[in-house]
Amino acid sequence: MSPKLALYVTPMCGYCHYVMSTIQDLGLKVEIRNVYADRKDLEDLYNARKRTTVPVLRITTDEEDRWMPESRDIVEYLNTLVS
Repeated sequence: MSPKLALYVTPMCGYCHYVMSTIQDLGLKVEIRNVYADRKDLEDLYNARKRTTVPVLRITTDEEDRWMPESRDIVEYLNTLVS
């Protein structure tokens, strides 16, 4: 089963736009969660990582719920999903 993906972002974050552009280019289905627009998403991010820096990709499978920070790491991971 494919993982469920959610990207935590803010509108003014250049690194977030870099990752979102990659998502679009690769044609992946990723839920975008704006932590400025939804307090629950911000709280979820903080509770999981004890910080609120973005972008962070949440990768949910039956076995685990993983939070991946760092735009380059996220893009590298996303590229593995289409190769």
